[in-house]
Amino acid sequence: MFESVIRILFDGASALTAGLIVYVVLSSLVGFGQWVFRRRRPLWLQQMEQQQKRLQSVNTKQGNSIGRIIVLAFGVGLGLKAALTGGILIAVFLIALGFAMYLYLGQRAGSMAREQVTDAVSELIAAYYSAYLVIPTVFGALSEATKTQTNAFLQSAVQRALDAFGTGKTSEEVLDQLDREVQNPYLSQFAFILRHTSESNQKEILNTLRDLSNRLDQRKRLKDRSRVALALVSGTVRFLQAANGAVMALAVLAPFWWDFYASSISRQSLLMIGGTIAILGSWYFENQLTQLRERVL
Repeated sequence: MFESVIRILFDGASALTAGLIVYVVLSSLVGFGQWVFRRRRPLWLQQMEQQQKRLQSVNTKQGNSIGRIIVLAFGVGLGLKAALTGGILIAVFLIALGFAMYLYLGQRAGSMAREQVTDAVSELIAAYYSAYLVIPTVFGALSEATKTQTNAFLQSAVQRALDAFGTGKTSEEVLDQLDREVQNPYLSQFAFILRHTSESNQKEILNTLRDLSNRLDQRKRLKDRSRVALALVSGTVRFLQAANGAVMALAVLAPFWWDFYASSISRQSLLMIGGTIAILGSWYFENQLTQLRERVL
């Protein structure tokens, strides 16, 4: 029994060490490749990237969906391999883990998308402020501000609001529609200011917009500082997640380890318990980091 425990600890330490080495090497290679690409890319490619900025949020959403599908397929694939080679308990655990990761990554992608919308709202308000100095009408300035918007989701929502105003809807109905579609606290404040534009003079509106823009700038500075402060913790959590995934994959794919863990129900349970503890610990720290980021509004 004692030798089995020592063997498990040795195998786990070996997997963690191998995972760390692979992680460091791959990160270094990717970072070097990105640096070379940024320095050597031709002018036409830089111009093409500028033209494609409006599609960034759409591409990000598509990339997140592909990543979630890959994780799900990986978990199901490992589960099927485990089931076909005598590890029924581990197979159920891995398939359930794949679906859980699929849902979790979708939730995290939604949180990141909300953060991107807030940044886009900040850009919209700043552009509206500049446009309102020249075009002191609500939807005239909003139409000009929308032209500088790079977030496809927010740009589409604002454009639909402008189209609705053009079809004869009242400004109150249009702003309510925009508020419902985007559901962002700063956009709600912006829409509130626009609703009361007719009741105030241009100077008061500009002062209110400037105050709101300053709060958003302060939020961005706080978010940047928090991102730097949490970078080490976030990187550590990512490494632990990768190491845990590598251990589970090697336990199923490596014949030497798989013969050991699949030989009895107790050993399968031991692998499941160890994996569950590592996953719950990783999830806890990841959840704490997400809550800290979302508090920075």
